[in-house]
Amino acid sequence: MRLEPPRRAPDDEQKLIVLCCLNNLGPCTELQLLQFLFEYDLMNYFEMMFALNDLCDRGQAARTKKRTGYLYAITVAGVEALSLFGNRVPPSVYALVLKNGKEWKQRFRREAQNLSEITQTDRGEYELKLRVVEQDMDMMTLTVSLPTREMAQKLSDRWPGKASKIYAEVFRMLTEPFK
Repeated sequence: MRLEPPRRAPDDEQKLIVLCCLNNLGPCTELQLLQFLFEYDLMNYFEMMFALNDLCDRGQAARTKKRTGYLYAITVAGVEALSLFGNRVPPSVYALVLKNGKEWKQRFRREAQNLSEITQTDRGEYELKLRVVEQDMDMMTLTVSLPTREMAQKLSDRWPGKASKIYAEVFRMLTEPFK
């Protein structure tokens, strides 16, 4: 007989904080939500996951499978719960989420639009695939072969800040009139 560890019920305040975050940040992955919560010392991973799972079970948050994991979003029932019980979120936490949510939302959007992936080839080189994605559609994919993982990682790290300029320049060059 296999014993299951007891499931800890998440604190109502934690669930409301997660709903508040999802409402202000928009749809985000577990990692994105955790980064936000951890940055401001609001919740640890386990507390967040207990709250997310409970919110999904109650229909107040939705979990959608994506290529890179799960995307979480607040539902109509979650917005309703937040409007009824949002006053239980400490005012300082609510103000913090409102103050910083817009910046983080833009960051998450950039991350979702400018993706990179490093793989090692059979020849021992490193292939860096750089993508510009908009509404789940690849707008541009650029694959670069590099000699070292370190070089591939450096370029990958720079991609989010350069992707829109590179895309615009490639598009401009391809659409300019022939001479």
